[in-house]
Amino acid sequence: MIIVAAIAQLVTQLIANMTVIALPDISLELSFSAETILWINLIYLMSFVAFSLPFAKIISQYGIKKCTKVSLLLLFASVLISFFAFSEYMLLLSRLLQGLSSAALAISIYVMIVNEFEEKELGSALGIVASSGFVGMLIAPSFMGFMIYVADWRAAFLIMIPFVAISLFLLRRINKEWVTEKKPIDNIGSLIYILMMASFAYGITELDQMGIVFVAISIILLIIFIKFEKVFEEPILNTKIFRNLRFTIGNYAAMVTYFTTTIAITALSFHLQYILDMEEYLVSLVLIIAPIIMIGMSNVAGKLANRFDPRLISSVALLSIFVSMIMYAFVDRLPFLLILVAFGLQGLGNGMFSAPNNKFVLTIVEAEELTDASSILSTSKEFGKILSSGIYALIFSIFIGNQALGPESLDASLIQSSNYMMIICAVLAFSAIILLLYSKYKYEYEINEEIIKIFKSITPERIKKIFGDDE
Repeated sequence: MIIVAAIAQLVTQLIANMTVIALPDISLELSFSAETILWINLIYLMSFVAFSLPFAKIISQYGIKKCTKVSLLLLFASVLISFFAFSEYMLLLSRLLQGLSSAALAISIYVMIVNEFEEKELGSALGIVASSGFVGMLIAPSFMGFMIYVADWRAAFLIMIPFVAISLFLLRRINKEWVTEKKPIDNIGSLIYILMMASFAYGITELDQMGIVFVAISIILLIIFIKFEKVFEEPILNTKIFRNLRFTIGNYAAMVTYFTTTIAITALSFHLQYILDMEEYLVSLVLIIAPIIMIGMSNVAGKLANRFDPRLISSVALLSIFVSMIMYAFVDRLPFLLILVAFGLQGLGNGMFSAPNNKFVLTIVEAEELTDASSILSTSKEFGKILSSGIYALIFSIFIGNQALGPESLDASLIQSSNYMMIICAVLAFSAIILLLYSKYKYEYEINEEIIKIFKSITPERIKKIFGDDE
């Protein structure tokens, strides 16, 4: 089960993030226009965030194992379509299907793990699965760059096929199924939610005049969605789950971590290539530092989560990420060695964060809410990626715009853009630390106060009244 989940996380994160490097080659071969080339990544993100929540209801009612199998088969087919794609529309279709299958897998694999493993083993299991996902996300650009160097971009998709096939084979060895009571699915709410998230994902990543219109449409749809969900008996989004403050804070922390990680890699890659003028293969070697550290730390963090409060470990992890973001904010003044240290701290933070936070979020909800919790957690992570890309694009447009810039002014604009973005990342990371610690100590303080009140209320007179004088 761990191997199936780990491979699924690795493959889906590779597929999600590796095409960025290949965009020029894909554009040249399949004749993408400048306007449509960005849709290769955008359509994946849109389909992922749009379908995560609707899939949660379907998965919980029709069986976790069955839906995992269908999702893997769909991923297998979509990768084959990418490999054989002979037109831009064929490739875009494959990316849409990859987003759909990845959304379903992100929910089902965590539900399987949380349902099957005992408390003392859960942290370690989640650590292995989480590290696979983070490693896939971080090595994706280097992996695609290497594949283009030795073959072409299609070969990167081809290599995914054996991994998916192994997962399907191992899934057959799991002789168990998890199904909840079948309830009516909120089709209208699902449609509104899909349109809302797709509009927001498109609008925030474009941020031109049309992008702002789509963001406004998504806000209107959000209002309609909330109104509709309140009157539907079996809503697609269980809004009551957000009344659990600890659950909401855990999801916010996950969003912040993916927000900072995604954009920090992009900004650092720009700095190394355009400012320090490093060769691509050297940049790949630098970018591989964080995944190596993460592999070592994720399992350690999972074991620590079995012994200590996951919020404390997640807070320490975010503190490491916070320090790395502060260092990135002044990256133009740092010697190369300190840049490596900052990247190492980021890898350390990412490796320590995911498993404890996943355990925290997925174990503080009721059993019947687990699929909802898993889908919201997955959506929060991808939402962080989309939001960071949109804000970075906005900052880029402010400092760079459409002007014809010379090398010196381009360097200055890149540095300014990255510096401001890293400051935003640092502020968000710090806010997540404060909220995680608040959720721990505020909650424990309230519990302790209740216990104190109960003990204070136990007087000899009350005891005599309840049990009688002799007792």
